[in-house]
Amino acid sequence: MSQFFPTPKVTQLNADVELIAFDCQDTLVQLVYLAPGATFPLHQHLESQMGMIISGRLEMNVNGITEIIEPLQQAYIANAFVPHGSVNIFPETALVFDVKRTINTLPSANNDEVFLKVSPKEDEITGLPSEYVVASWFEIVIIKIPPAGKIPIHQSDKEEMGIILNGQLMMTVGEEQELIEYGSIYYAPANVICGGYNTSEETVTLVKISILPCADLSEQEADLKKITARSLTAT
Repeated sequence: MSQFFPTPKVTQLNADVELIAFDCQDTLVQLVYLAPGATFPLHQHLESQMGMIISGRLEMNVNGITEIIEPLQQAYIANAFVPHGSVNIFPETALVFDVKRTINTLPSANNDEVFLKVSPKEDEITGLPSEYVVASWFEIVIIKIPPAGKIPIHQSDKEEMGIILNGQLMMTVGEEQELIEYGSIYYAPANVICGGYNTSEETVTLVKISILPCADLSEQEADLKKITARSLTAT
């Protein structure tokens, strides 16, 4: 099993919800399909969670604030122990990615807004136009990579995960290389080199997620982490 190209685990939660989960050490990345009428009641957990709609629309409730989220237009954030839930009130299936992570600050220290809109930016690695969202413990960058376009070899003190939404990318992470397409991801731990190029004849949309390392967990969080099981079904 590759550390850098994790194998997906598919779970049919019920008739309305399918999860495709990727285990990236202390981080869980999920692709979630929600059929019309699918509902996640309000819940909370130790893991901080964020996510974004890939296609369709969804009504999200985070800490009592409700908003309709649109594809690749805004991210939601539910930090540790913040109640959140969702319902698909629309006639089309919604596709969401979400990421769960225990972060290195206490829940009371988190002051992120719960819904953040994307903003334009030039990507620092590729030099390509992009859109991004930044919060206290993560950054999302959405990049369109043209045919034969390259992601230069680079490394960071943050962990990096990438989801492509169409086409194919040949990715190198550490000493491994793999052709990825939608339904697979790459994972580069902190200080591990990664890069790639677009092998397809179409412009590829890459969603790149960077997350702060968890090296400085407080003792309280560390104790909670030991006794709290990660759930693949609470999204």
